[in-house]
Amino acid sequence: MDGELHQLLWITASGNGFLMSGADASRKGLEHTDNLEVKFTDGLHSWNWSEWLNYLREVGSRRLMLLGYGVTVVGASEESLWVPDWKLDHHRSRTRWTVTYTKYMISADNKGQREFIPLTELSAKLKDLLQQIGQLSVEIDETFWKDSFFDQGIAILEGLPSAPQLSFDLPSVYSDQAHRLLDAVYKTWVFGGMGSWNDSPPFSAYTHNRKQEYDKISIELYETLLQCARGVVNSVVLT
Repeated sequence: MDGELHQLLWITASGNGFLMSGADASRKGLEHTDNLEVKFTDGLHSWNWSEWLNYLREVGSRRLMLLGYGVTVVGASEESLWVPDWKLDHHRSRTRWTVTYTKYMISADNKGQREFIPLTELSAKLKDLLQQIGQLSVEIDETFWKDSFFDQGIAILEGLPSAPQLSFDLPSVYSDQAHRLLDAVYKTWVFGGMGSWNDSPPFSAYTHNRKQEYDKISIELYETLLQCARGVVNSVVLT
């Protein structure tokens, strides 16, 4: 899973748990460490993760919603968008990421298109794609990917006892279906660098004259995984 997306999912889901039920939102990946600093600013004030959540509650914020480029805070009277900026700082023999979320106000005329697709529909879409790409992996002699990832993702979506137990640790305000769908997203996130679905499978697809099909379904899976991840953490916005 991409680190930036992972952090956005953490912020949105944990923030919603805190705003909706007061759930403990402490997350090691959002606290200040030697290797990472996460902060939030409106240009005048700066907060760490726990301070920012308390600030949101004080100003009447109700929900957090993940968009493709940041986190939207839905409040009683106004909305704001918090956009991250990642910078790598060098400190002698070690490096540290500084991630700054900056606040931008959203006007009533500039809220953009917001997608609220039922989790049942997203799960069915992902399952169908996993079946298709799993079959393709067999036909291009890359069966490992079907056995180790795509079939496992389907098992998670179906809630089978044999399914791997992952733990993104969604707050209790999210449904069991949301848990399963996000676990399936993490299990089937096969994109990256060396040793990923982007490494040897493209050549295998090429040698089997299936490169165009590989490209098409891989892009579709990537976009669907993003859509499902957003759909999960945003599924409590309308409740």
